[in-house]
Amino acid sequence: MASESERRTTVLVGGGILGFGFGALLDVVVFHMILQWHHLLSSIYPPSTVAGLRTNVYFDGIFSLATLGVMVLGGGIIWRALNRSDRPHSTVRLVGSLLVGAGAFNVFDGIVDHYLLHIHDAVHGTRALNPHWVGASLLLLGVGILVLTR
Repeated sequence: MASESERRTTVLVGGGILGFGFGALLDVVVFHMILQWHHLLSSIYPPSTVAGLRTNVYFDGIFSLATLGVMVLGGGIIWRALNRSDRPHSTVRLVGSLLVGAGAFNVFDGIVDHYLLHIHDAVHGTRALNPHWVGASLLLLGVGILVLTR
């Protein structure tokens, strides 16, 4: 049987996973769909043609489904840990872990997708905002760590 401290850690890990998925889904909704700054594979399939845009939207949808799966996993971990606990858990620390997860996704996205794989940039057609994206992502990660350790 898990100790109370192990359950608290499990809640934070679940929060980080949920935050990772939420950060990814928020990226898709805001930057891919609403602002249309980029798509998941916009450096591979240019969205300047109907066929390219359709392909990008398709893969954005597949990615959205995957992020929902990550969020369900994180939520399930939190739910399981909380239902096996008889003590309250800190909402502030849970929010901190969500922010850490969201920041971790965006740092991963900025470094791996923008720089290593070159599958898309922060704004399609220019790499000028990629450093700003990584900087803002690190800021989000840092805020999450501050909230988490408060």
